[in-house]
Amino acid sequence: MRLTGIVLAAGKSSRMGRDKLSIVMPDGRCLAAWTLEAALNSDLEKVICVVKPEDSLAWIPSIWLNEPSYGGNLDMRTKLQIAICTDYAYGMAMSLHCGILSAMAYRPEGVMMILADQPLLQARDINRVAESLAVNKRCDYAAATDGSGGKPPVAFREHMLGPLLSLSGDEGARKIMRNAKYTGTHVSLSDFSFWDADTEPELQRILDYVNGIK
Repeated sequence: MRLTGIVLAAGKSSRMGRDKLSIVMPDGRCLAAWTLEAALNSDLEKVICVVKPEDSLAWIPSIWLNEPSYGGNLDMRTKLQIAICTDYAYGMAMSLHCGILSAMAYRPEGVMMILADQPLLQARDINRVAESLAVNKRCDYAAATDGSGGKPPVAFREHMLGPLLSLSGDEGARKIMRNAKYTGTHVSLSDFSFWDADTEPELQRILDYVNGIK
């Protein structure tokens, strides 16, 4: 199934109080690079990274940056595309719209939403969610879960792009998943796959876990 991943990296980091994307992890890569590279190393056909206009992209490993993929130029040879969301301050829905509209140029069979601040997510986790959507052909979406409902990463079939584009403000894909009109399937992932870095204590939990498995 041809899926385009949308990595949402245009948040304001307001709860963290500093740019969490660029926080240096124990291996020298930036926090959001862990998530982005998991997406790029997965079976997703394309990966669109939605960023703010002022993002220097210094957190992205240079090996993945390619001039034709920057600024929305369509290049079918390049897996990574950078999409600049000029109205990100109006809420998460704006980042979703930006990513979806960019993805539509590739005519995918579906899209997968991935949060940039979940560095412990693995390529195999992304592949499992994608495979679940491909196998469960009557489902509108497939989402990861820790036992308490659907969570990102979540993949939607092409016909769900309209409902996703109808979201506004801080509404996210969760609103779609909670709508009884749509049918989904869930894929259980390890608890740490969902750990995000919204606050300093949450970041420290991630760093402690990483250091503990070295």
